[in-house]
Amino acid sequence: MNTLESSLYAAAVICCLLCAFVVGGRRAPRRFNFLVVYLGLESLRYVFQWLMVQPTAPAKALWLGSLIVSSFLVAPALWLFAREIAERQTPSLRSLRGGHLWVIVFGTLLAVPLLLRTHLGTEYADPRNVASPLHSLIIHSTMLAAVFLFLCQVPYYLTASVRLLDNQAERANAIGTLRLLIFMACGNWLVGLLRALHLGGGTLFCVLEVGVTAVVVLALMRRTTVFMLDERELATESAAIKYARSALDAPARLRIRRKLADAMTARGMHRDCGVTLRSLCQALKENPHYVSQVINQDLATNFYDLIKKYRIEEAMVALGAERDRTVLDIALAVGFNSKSAFNAAFRQFAGMTPREYRSKLKGRDQTKAGQQ
Repeated sequence: MNTLESSLYAAAVICCLLCAFVVGGRRAPRRFNFLVVYLGLESLRYVFQWLMVQPTAPAKALWLGSLIVSSFLVAPALWLFAREIAERQTPSLRSLRGGHLWVIVFGTLLAVPLLLRTHLGTEYADPRNVASPLHSLIIHSTMLAAVFLFLCQVPYYLTASVRLLDNQAERANAIGTLRLLIFMACGNWLVGLLRALHLGGGTLFCVLEVGVTAVVVLALMRRTTVFMLDERELATESAAIKYARSALDAPARLRIRRKLADAMTARGMHRDCGVTLRSLCQALKENPHYVSQVINQDLATNFYDLIKKYRIEEAMVALGAERDRTVLDIALAVGFNSKSAFNAAFRQFAGMTPREYRSKLKGRDQTKAGQQ
């Protein structure tokens, strides 16, 4: 059976790496960076499992410990990819601080007793250095604790990722990709649970885990054309198809457009860092589906880009009119949570950083003063 398991794990590694290469190609949008990270971590986990089933592979305790450690990184990578979709930018790794980081660190520490028993033989236990009953109990107890922590960690990130699906209906292709990955993570989590309960043989676990991965990867490969298309062109085509049978007439669309403009320019709702499509629609007293349609079809954008557009436009005015004000102060005032998010959004819309834009305005003013 080791030959079958070895072949399946090798095939899973190749599939994950191939999909990561396609998705992470030069023409792929930057927002899929953590999708590549997720697929890379999955392929790494399959490499460790492949090494574990090789009869002649040395240091099996090292590969098992490495599998435990890498498993604690997979669910956070999925959550960061979900944030890439929701926030339209690559989140900082500093997001994994506090409780997120402590779970990863604690899971790693639980694997240390096993890693310290690594030897160059082909067995997990070193026959020349037999562990005492107490030492063996510590190793097995920490491994079980690591499995339990993993089984608690994954549902948390899956739930957090599902919550980020809210207000993203206009990005059906990206959301479909995320749903596939959530399905894949659920399948791997279920296999991990069965392993912990010792229900079934190792080959059955291998078939289940690799089978789920293969189904998801094949589905992702079929979506590669979505990654390669121009985003605005894709949004326009999707909106035309999606709303072909919509009951929203022209007067209603005009009313919603006016309400949207008033909400941003007069009421400054874009300055609220916690604004969502749902909260905006509640303020406008309009149906979220209709508001989403107007944003997609009439304004040729999506909710989050619309919010960022108004924020950046206001920031550009402030950068020119309030020279003594810091970039961070302006970023927070227009609705951004951090300077890094502001810089990324500003570059997306203006093609330069806020400091470069301010320097450009300063140079232009100096040129005008010299001419006078």
